[in-house]
Amino acid sequence: MSTASPHVPKGQGLRFNKQGNTAFAKATAAKDAAAADALLSRRNALLQDYARAHQKPAWSPSISAAFRFLVIIRVSSAMYSVIKDCDESFGYWEPLHLLVFGRSGNSDASVAFQTWEYSPQFAIRSWAFIASYLPLAKALAYFGVGKRQVFFAVRLLLAFVSSFVDARFYKAVADVFSARVGRYCLVALATSAGIYEASTAFLPSTFVMHATTLAFSSCLYPARLPSSDASVLSNPSQRPFKPERLLLSALFFAAGAIIGWPYAIILALPFVLEQLFLRADDVIANGQYSNWIVSRWSTAIGAAVFAAIIAVPVLAIDTLAYGKLTFAPLNTVLYNLFSSTRGAGPELYGTEPFTYYFSNLFLNFNIFFPLALLSLPLLLVSARVDPRRFQRPAMETKKGHAAVEQPSSLFSLALLRIAPFYIWFVVLSIQSHKEERFMYPAYTLLCLNAAVSLYLLRTLSEVVFIRVTKSPYRASKSSLFTTVTSSILALGLVLGVLRSVGQLNNYHSPFDVLFHFEGYELPRVVADKFPETLSPQIQQRIARGLSPVASAEEKEYNDRGYGAENKGVSVDLSIDLAPLTTLETPVRLCYGKEWHRFPTHFLVPAGVEVEWIKSDFDGILPKHFDVDAVSPVQRSDGVASTLDATLGWMWPWSSITRRVQPGFNDLNREETDRYVDVATCDYLVDLDLPHRSLAGKPSRHEPRYATMADDWHRVFCAAFLDAEFSRPVVDPRDSWLSKVGNKVAATLHRAFWLPSSWPGNANVYGDYCLLRNRASRFSPAKVGAEA
Repeated sequence: MSTASPHVPKGQGLRFNKQGNTAFAKATAAKDAAAADALLSRRNALLQDYARAHQKPAWSPSISAAFRFLVIIRVSSAMYSVIKDCDESFGYWEPLHLLVFGRSGNSDASVAFQTWEYSPQFAIRSWAFIASYLPLAKALAYFGVGKRQVFFAVRLLLAFVSSFVDARFYKAVADVFSARVGRYCLVALATSAGIYEASTAFLPSTFVMHATTLAFSSCLYPARLPSSDASVLSNPSQRPFKPERLLLSALFFAAGAIIGWPYAIILALPFVLEQLFLRADDVIANGQYSNWIVSRWSTAIGAAVFAAIIAVPVLAIDTLAYGKLTFAPLNTVLYNLFSSTRGAGPELYGTEPFTYYFSNLFLNFNIFFPLALLSLPLLLVSARVDPRRFQRPAMETKKGHAAVEQPSSLFSLALLRIAPFYIWFVVLSIQSHKEERFMYPAYTLLCLNAAVSLYLLRTLSEVVFIRVTKSPYRASKSSLFTTVTSSILALGLVLGVLRSVGQLNNYHSPFDVLFHFEGYELPRVVADKFPETLSPQIQQRIARGLSPVASAEEKEYNDRGYGAENKGVSVDLSIDLAPLTTLETPVRLCYGKEWHRFPTHFLVPAGVEVEWIKSDFDGILPKHFDVDAVSPVQRSDGVASTLDATLGWMWPWSSITRRVQPGFNDLNREETDRYVDVATCDYLVDLDLPHRSLAGKPSRHEPRYATMADDWHRVFCAAFLDAEFSRPVVDPRDSWLSKVGNKVAATLHRAFWLPSSWPGNANVYGDYCLLRNRASRFSPAKVGAEA
């Protein structure tokens, strides 16, 4: 019951709850616990908000709300992102295709490509990373799910994993730094184009990014020993001890380095330094320093040994796959460090200037990247100008103990948490061979540093405002600081979305071509060559004089159940491509200079073989895995023989992965056994750049196939941005200001999606085409069909 009076303001009456209302009691207890946790987190935050110490804690989304917010964005990435790196296609999607589908159809149709790194004579790529995704992909294939659907299912798995680990990371940032820093970090994680693309890439770098993010979700909390340890004092004003912190941190750092990329262990250095040498949150009892050191080191060593157990299954899988004792992460390190003396090494695959990552990260993270670089200077300035920001509240200690060692300063702990991004950025920048994916492991750490910078900019602005106005009250009521931070976040959001949309709009054609090939061209081939396999619905279309392959508009019309022939119910207008696998000679799809944009065999139907034709590229190309047992098998050593006898059933692909094929080298030297005669190709994927033919002499190996109308028919073409030629035309009569303005405008149009009608658009597009050989047996039966 409740009592109220007309003289008592609404909401201030007394409320008496019915005895035994357990639901209300639980809800109240949950709210009280959440409020207590928020107050405890604010008290122990690395960045103290002393001006609002007696106010209600700042709002921050729950971890479940953050996950739901992130998963919407990550799913769109899984469905629409392009494959930007050919190493993702040939180094990881292709081996996974081999393990899941093996050979599809007769002859060499749909046999995945193998790179030299997977040859047993080099063995610098671990099969353990591929095997970790095998249960999902193999289960879907077992139940008859198509190759394209398996491809997107793996990407969706990555999307959900990314959403989960990023939500955990956001929550840790909000707990350790402050709720505001957590909110800023969440916005950066959700809106950055770099993370949008990296989160669902099938790469070890992405695996390391997720593993590192999970590790930091634990190790962001300051190191502590349990209160039961005699060397430390219990402190009721501290956060509860997290027993899983050390173990989970070590486990995920080890997983990232062993399964993903060995160099990623560098990111754990500040964590190791804190665990072994810094007091962090420990209050050491009088005379117990040496015992404290022993406890810290023993627990750290125990966690490291436990985490290193991950190396055992990796060693077993790689040994079974290669037929000899192999630890691929070690082989990778040895190759990168010592192969240059014999003319090999990563530099063979391209070098970039020191400034490469500056421009790349600015494109992918826009305003968040310079903010991330400013985190260290702003931290130093804040320590000088606003030292109370790093001052711990008075701590309670147990009676009867005298503490001789206080916890580490909040400044030193904050410094250690922004250090990993700087370490990774500097180490990669001084390397000659640079690739965008190398920076993936530090992407979430970049967002953390940016969030810290934005928060410190706000707090420094408040300090300056108070010193100028002499009024803390006016500062607390001013909306200026919220407006500025919200504007910066809004700018980052807009630029991130425009960058992602621009990438999709300008570079999605390699996916579009294969979608048209599978969805429209090959169904026509089946209708022409195997009319007896067509469904009654398709035969009715042919009887009515319609094309057997429904257009996109017809499919939508049918799916909605429109038309008298449908009677309000959609009918199945699909054409089964299974008859293609019965062809004695499969459909041949060729790539020339566009070999590096071939997505994966997952997007090529069974019954189609993909081959290379000669282009101007003179490096080594991938080669089909030897599924026909032509090449010799790697002779098993003692360890491999023992594993074969006990665990051989776990790796049924050994007869393929152990083949030592000729034509592989680690010198990026061209191997001519990869090529087929272009005249034997039924279809060809090629990028036609007419503007380049005007700028230079045509290449002998790269003619403009799309213009050879007598030999090739354009089946489908989509626009593809030629970034190199998308530059403004310089008029000598223009002023320097006009030239700079045109250059900036052209750069913005090239890097982001902007309306083409806006001034300064200098984008030049080519035609990314699927071409059909007019001499092919799969050309339409009717002459006029190609008109």
